[in-house]
Amino acid sequence: MFKFDDESGKCIAAFERNNRVENYVCSLGSCQSPVCSCGTVYIYLSPLQDDDSHGCTLSSHRVDVDVIKRGLGYSDETKIPEDELAFANAFLSQLNDEDFLFLHRSYVSFKNEISEKANPDSIDAVFEYEEVERHGLMYAYNEVLPYGDRLQVAIEGRNYLIMDQYCLLPKCSCTDTIMSIFPAEISVGAPEEICRISLTYAKKYWAAHERRAFPLSVKTVKSAIEDQLPDFYKKLHHRHMKLKSIYAHCKKRNYATKQPLEVPSVGRNDPCPCGSGKKYKKCCLKNLKSSSMRPGR
Repeated sequence: MFKFDDESGKCIAAFERNNRVENYVCSLGSCQSPVCSCGTVYIYLSPLQDDDSHGCTLSSHRVDVDVIKRGLGYSDETKIPEDELAFANAFLSQLNDEDFLFLHRSYVSFKNEISEKANPDSIDAVFEYEEVERHGLMYAYNEVLPYGDRLQVAIEGRNYLIMDQYCLLPKCSCTDTIMSIFPAEISVGAPEEICRISLTYAKKYWAAHERRAFPLSVKTVKSAIEDQLPDFYKKLHHRHMKLKSIYAHCKKRNYATKQPLEVPSVGRNDPCPCGSGKKYKKCCLKNLKSSSMRPGR
């Protein structure tokens, strides 16, 4: 159905109806929420100016398509005029696999641009505030922003995705991330984690996060990432600060404790509750002491 006109650069939809072909100029859009993963593409159809469609006057239409479920994407079809709903169903019935692939790629591209350009204070994400505040629950960048930029690397001829998780505690100044490495290929069920790495990006210190055998070594992953992802450490810092900013604004809007939070009982040599994998005395305890000693505190 969809094709591109080389001269005008416009996307044209050739829609068969009532034994004739109706040509429409297409423009696409999606919802503006960075955290929404509804999968709905808005297709705006305007009659092609030089197409008389056998003397019939064509009207403009908007069709909402869910590219994930491959159905109509209206939240409430009862609110759509009957003639518009009939047009939308007829339009949907003529979309083939190639058309859905085009719409899905367009949707992901729109949502990625929205996610990366949105101000952190405008993003209303969902967090488990109690777990973050009391137990240092970490969040991955693409867990909060599912269509944000993805970190991907090729190792030994295979592509892998990097899920970078961070501590969101406002008073913690750690520069740690836990990176889970997964195959980039789409698979049935939950993807298998290939390895998990702890990285202090400010000091470029890499270490295996767990003491178990993985198919890929820390050294192999480090070498591939540094070769293929320019400014990787700066990128991690940017993603970490963005998540902390999103969390801070969401916490201010959506979370208020009636009682002071209980400070978890953590020994100096116990694992830090922020999830960094370090000992408490070498992570948040040290950072909290440094903060308390600053002038004006």
